[in-house]
Amino acid sequence: MVFEKLTRPLCDSFPLLLGCVLILSGFSASAETPDFRDLSRRIREQADSVDRLRDALGRHHIELVEPLYGLARIQLSANRFEEAKANADRALQIVRWTQGLESERQFPYLELIVGIEIARGDWDNVEDKLKHYTALLGQKYHGDAQTRLGHMLWLANTHAQGARADTNKRRAYHLMQATRVSEIAVQYAQARRLTLTPVYPKLLFAVSRAYDMENEGIRERGSVSYRLRELAPGTHILEERKVAITKRYQFGREKLLMMRSAIRDSEHFDDEALLASEIYLAAWSSKYEEAADFSAALDRIKQFALERGLNHEQVNKALQQINQVTPHRLVLNFGILKQSVQASGD
Repeated sequence: MVFEKLTRPLCDSFPLLLGCVLILSGFSASAETPDFRDLSRRIREQADSVDRLRDALGRHHIELVEPLYGLARIQLSANRFEEAKANADRALQIVRWTQGLESERQFPYLELIVGIEIARGDWDNVEDKLKHYTALLGQKYHGDAQTRLGHMLWLANTHAQGARADTNKRRAYHLMQATRVSEIAVQYAQARRLTLTPVYPKLLFAVSRAYDMENEGIRERGSVSYRLRELAPGTHILEERKVAITKRYQFGREKLLMMRSAIRDSEHFDDEALLASEIYLAAWSSKYEEAADFSAALDRIKQFALERGLNHEQVNKALQQINQVTPHRLVLNFGILKQSVQASGD
């Protein structure tokens, strides 16, 4: 009865719910104003430590790598981008000299360098680094499969960020790469039987997000829409706009359904995460004004509420989250089954 009382007005106002625009979150969280005096002190201390270690071991010793990485991170926090880039590059070169040009130990340093280039808006260098990163994930990759999935997720997320922040000239490229990389990662996880790992639901969400972002580009028309709808590069044969959007809606929903199943079957997730996955499915169908799918999502939330004995307040919170969830950021704990709200995710 609790659920019926709450969902009846929600369903009665369904056109209004469908018409609302879900807030799209950015990819960088707002941070507090840094304490530059403290950062300057930490930079001096870390630089002194690096210098002492270099004098004792030599310029190219592998033990310099972690201190250089730490120094570059502090310099990045202080917006000292050139210094950060120089020290991150030094660390990367030492890894290559000592561990080999194809060593999997390069990934954290490449990721840091990309982060520095993004911070200073140099997307030309970002593109070059992402291509190198992608090549390292290819046939000559030497690391374990689960770590590889984590690198693929980072790559997909970075391309998604590029679709937001890079120039319009490369936007379609980033959108297609975000979709391609995340789809391949999902298939790789399935082939390696890693579908019960914590990273797998995040990969499925990344695919769904990529299709939603492609649909944003398709709706805007122009060159981005043209490239996304072109059936094959150079053919100039375009998929009908409505068909292209509907197809991506279905692909994205399929991945969210798979995410729900992965969360349900994995020991790494609890009922909070399972309920969150249902909320994302409801929000997805609401955004695309798919009444039948939205009704099915509400039915699953109803069943969840009945099976877990949710009270009036908990059900209300779940329904409110349908309109409040940000579809480009994964949160697997809305604090609905507990009193306090705790966020987690990518």
